[in-house]
Amino acid sequence: MTRARQQRRVLCAVAALLNLFLIGPDSAVASERTYRVQGQVVVINLTQSPHMIVVKTPLSKHNDMTVWAKVGAKTQITRKRKRIALQTIRVGEVVKLTYVKQRDGVFARLIQLQ
Repeated sequence: MTRARQQRRVLCAVAALLNLFLIGPDSAVASERTYRVQGQVVVINLTQSPHMIVVKTPLSKHNDMTVWAKVGAKTQITRKRKRIALQTIRVGEVVKLTYVKQRDGVFARLIQLQ
């Protein structure tokens, strides 16, 4: 291996390491994906902080999916386009849940009731 080729490899490695440090841990926020489900409220947990909502949504006749999401101050909760409190949602109600997955959990962005 020539000396020039070896220097290029070292420079490329250093550049790659610098990119990792410059990007930083907040880059995950920019790449977060938004998901939407519609289903029945199974649990509303108001005793822990942040609050939690659990929604069970059918995938097929014999298969369903359960989503646990943290509900924070940034979560919008509406019924017929009017803002409501999380405490007014009852187990068994049908909701549309928009949520994001992040490194530190699943977070509800929008909870809509008819």
